[in-house]
Amino acid sequence: MKSKNNTNQSGFTLVEMLVAMAIFVTAITAVSTIFAFSNKSQRVTQAISNTQADARFAIEVMAQQIRRGSIDYASSQYGGTISSNPQDVLVLRDSSNNQVWFRRNIVSSRGIVEMSEDGSVWVDLTPPDVSIDLLKFYMSPATDPFAANPSTNQQPVVTITMVTSSTETAGENLLPTYVQTSVASRQYVR
Repeated sequence: MKSKNNTNQSGFTLVEMLVAMAIFVTAITAVSTIFAFSNKSQRVTQAISNTQADARFAIEVMAQQIRRGSIDYASSQYGGTISSNPQDVLVLRDSSNNQVWFRRNIVSSRGIVEMSEDGSVWVDLTPPDVSIDLLKFYMSPATDPFAANPSTNQQPVVTITMVTSSTETAGENLLPTYVQTSVASRQYVR
């Protein structure tokens, strides 16, 4: 009598298991890398968006004050005339003839935009996750066009130039954000 040796065993061989695990690990690694890259891109995009929004807010606050007021040519900052551009400080007169100041200040190695209504008490216009790397004011005309004998018949215009960067994403190389606008005073005194 013949005995049959039945070797029909079901299951996986060691080689099949190793190949399956290698494919699984490769797939998980690829998915993890794509997720990490996507997450990093999202953080960078959000930081850039926040920086731009904060810069636009600061610019809009300054623009509103310029539109409603006028350049304070008599301020000790300018001495009656804008001798050279750009300026580091902007001094305006609001509709009630009160001074309003804007400047860039360095606090804890980050630049901030500050506003003051008297030149001594300053309020931050930018949040801690934004650094203002450059803030310059270009004013035209150089002399007060509303003086008794004006040398020009031009409406005062202030061009604000600002360069910002995000401090939100440490270690990320983010390009700076450049913002510029020109604003004319709506006040007309003749």
